Amino acid sequence: MLAPLRRSALVTLVIIVTFSGAAQAQDPTPSPDAIPEPVPMLQTDGDILNVMLLGSDTDNPRNSGRTDVIVIVSINYSAGTAALLSIPRDFYAYIPEHGMQRINTAYGYGEQVREGGGPELLAETIAYNLGLKVDRYARVDFNGFRRLIDDLGGVEVAVDCAIQDWRLREPTLDPQIEENWELFTLPIGVQQMDGNLALWYARSRRTSSDFDRGRRHQVILRAMLARLRSLGLLEQYTDIWGQIPEVVETDVTLQDIARMIPLALQMQADQMSSYTFRPNIELRSWSTPEGASVQVPQREAVHSLMQQFLTPPTDLQVAREHPRVEIVNASGFADLSRVAADRLAWEGFDVTISNERAPYQYATSLVDFSGQAKGSSLGVLEHVMRVDDGSVTIAPDAARAVDFRVTLGGNYYACTYNVMVPVEVVTNAESDGS
Repeated sequence: MLAPLRRSALVTLVIIVTFSGAAQAQDPTPSPDAIPEPVPMLQTDGDILNVMLLGSDTDNPRNSGRTDVIVIVSINYSAGTAALLSIPRDFYAYIPEHGMQRINTAYGYGEQVREGGGPELLAETIAYNLGLKVDRYARVDFNGFRRLIDDLGGVEVAVDCAIQDWRLREPTLDPQIEENWELFTLPIGVQQMDGNLALWYARSRRTSSDFDRGRRHQVILRAMLARLRSLGLLEQYTDIWGQIPEVVETDVTLQDIARMIPLALQMQADQMSSYTFRPNIELRSWSTPEGASVQVPQREAVHSLMQQFLTPPTDLQVAREHPRVEIVNASGFADLSRVAADRLAWEGFDVTISNERAPYQYATSLVDFSGQAKGSSLGVLEHVMRVDDGSVTIAPDAARAVDFRVTLGGNYYACTYNVMVPVEVVTNAESDGS
């Protein structure tokens, strides 16, 4: 017979082994380094074209570099809508025949195999990890991006979060000399950007993150579309198409463009939606055994986001309500009305800016003329405008011209994203008293 002490130790050992085995059996989470099963291809309704827009991290035409900008544009011809999705460069993906890697390396691996293999391998990687079929691609490097912006005469961007990062004092200065750099702040307000500033804005992450960079990539794409429309260049696509290969590497055809143009000319804010992956929801930070920091997809959350991405924006709740918003600027800062309007248009609101010269007020306020009939829209408005229930007035009006009126006060702060407030930041453009 075993002595009590030995028997107790044996029982303890059995319990430890049993529970250890049970814990292992109940933990189905594989290592992020394990090659996952391919994601089932997403089922789509309607006539859809998916185009990946790519930006490389180099200005060397002989080096494909890493693809630090990946934006998928999904055009739904049946619904007359479009959606944009940014994929972070550190998305940890299975690259066919190359194992688990950051997704921004897929293009380069493909080019190493054969010239032109980059977009094909990246498309295969996106299909394997996201279940999304890519039909076309377009890619630019640093020089191509700057030239696109400059050829448009620059773009106008309503900056809603101030960004601070190091920047060359002059574009022509030697980047290898430390004294040529300065800590530059781009304040909240309507900013005119040339190619160099737009590239800086697209790449900066000192006070933000890769997730916010993806949002800013989409902001610039929207600004480029607005500029093309304002210049009437979309209607002249046949005349300028021959210049595109000088700047853009693409397999988009002239016939594809001809089909896109009518949609691009008519598209309104509630017909375009934007998506980015979110930290600790769709993606989780993880360090590889080699010490690299990557973003590991959480498959169920990613699948849910991808389904939303492929749902026409007009079928989503806020867009279905078609909320109309009037903005009155009582903040004392002229640019804020445009910043607020662009921010609300991003959420699918139909926005107009009042010409009313309102007297200054400190607190932002909101009037709901719909009588809370557009309940989901009210919640989004309160969040985006940073307005609490105490600053909301319910005033039902059956004969209303708009559903909501937002009066911007001096306390309005446009940034609702996870972006650090820069040191000594100037948050608003100079006031002209309106």
